[in-house]
Amino acid sequence: MTAKSLLKIYKIALPVLLLLLSLQHAVAAITLSGDVTARNQTGTHTGEVYRNYLKADLNLNETFENTEVKAVLRAEDDSMRPGDDAAYLRGDTGIQRIYLREAYISHDFYFESFIDSINIKLGRIIYTWGNSDEVKPVDIINPQDYSNLYFTPIQERKYGVFSGTASIFFTENFFIEAVAIPEFKPSEIASSVFEQDSMHALIGLNGDNSIKQKLPDSDIKNSSYSGRIGLTLFDFDMHANYFYGYGNLPVYKLQSLTPSADNIMADYKKVQMFGFDFQRALFSGISIRGEAAFFERGKYFAYNGAALMADVAVGSTGSAEKRYTEYTIGFDDQDFIFDDMYLNLQFHQKIILSYEPGLASDRYTNLVLWNLKYYMMNKKYRVSSQGACDIGERSVYANAEFMAKLADNFEFTIGTWILEGKADTDIGQFDSNDMVYVSGILTF
Repeated sequence: MTAKSLLKIYKIALPVLLLLLSLQHAVAAITLSGDVTARNQTGTHTGEVYRNYLKADLNLNETFENTEVKAVLRAEDDSMRPGDDAAYLRGDTGIQRIYLREAYISHDFYFESFIDSINIKLGRIIYTWGNSDEVKPVDIINPQDYSNLYFTPIQERKYGVFSGTASIFFTENFFIEAVAIPEFKPSEIASSVFEQDSMHALIGLNGDNSIKQKLPDSDIKNSSYSGRIGLTLFDFDMHANYFYGYGNLPVYKLQSLTPSADNIMADYKKVQMFGFDFQRALFSGISIRGEAAFFERGKYFAYNGAALMADVAVGSTGSAEKRYTEYTIGFDDQDFIFDDMYLNLQFHQKIILSYEPGLASDRYTNLVLWNLKYYMMNKKYRVSSQGACDIGERSVYANAEFMAKLADNFEFTIGTWILEGKADTDIGQFDSNDMVYVSGILTF
């Protein structure tokens, strides 16, 4: 870690620590916590520094009788986020930023009737739907930051959205939840390192090395809505899920195959999703879990080659809307082979249901995902591996990691990510981006 990086950590952490101390003195009853994280990712082939990431979180989480208040204030310095001159699709401008990641108030009303309780929640909320780990088909409410791809865990990739929820619990085993989301925020896909080949091709067709985006109008009629029904039956914890609203990833509308300014527009379409998820504990620490999503509308897939030329020639946009489904199913074992060894193994499949020849995407995408952790010496040390293998493309991304808890409030981690595959595959296009990384997390 360079002196310049340490200075950046100091500049981020000091204001947060000062705020923490001042608030604790001002309001002794409020409980505040937080963490400071420093991370470096460096390419193993070229020695190029891919990412210097510095983050400080200040967390407020208080409960007053039946009311909960939660807020997470985050300050970041992330070299992987493009600066002000980024060519495309950047939501929050700049490498450095301070923002409310999550902030909401939640209140429970209890009844002595056929309704057990009602929970109302309002604010900037991060939702966690579904029971899978990293590939979660039904967990689509929140926009995400994809600048570091799958190397950042999904829960850390998410942004909170301003929304409100009402959950009615008839019993502890049955509830109905409704969500209204008047705010639209797109996902972040711009990256200073992991620039996808498909994006390079689009930028090349746009003439001025940029892609403009058309966001939905800020109107109440453009709000998104979702809901789910939860039921526990025969020890199966199940949910039926529904979402209707704007998708957080764009559809690219192509006007011509001849490079020209404003040739491509990133547009956002309304998505309708029906989903289902479940989990059940079996025996000896083993659980099964899965989730599936069917997209009735809003999923578009680009044409390729001659099909692309033919589609644009007749005045279309270079892509087609298709019915689409994806699912993840698997199991985890809390004590796999040895005590304190955790294994999560899952299979994920994507299917374009109304497939036609000429699409750039395959009809089927098949992934095998794993997450293996082994804790030692009362969880002071941990060795782990996670990743995914695309069976059809014969490509893989995988990591190996070692964590040491050097103090009760400090963890040090070192690891590596390996990417293998052909250059024309989703994973293989980053074959040369193998990396090592180190990180430290200080909690307070």
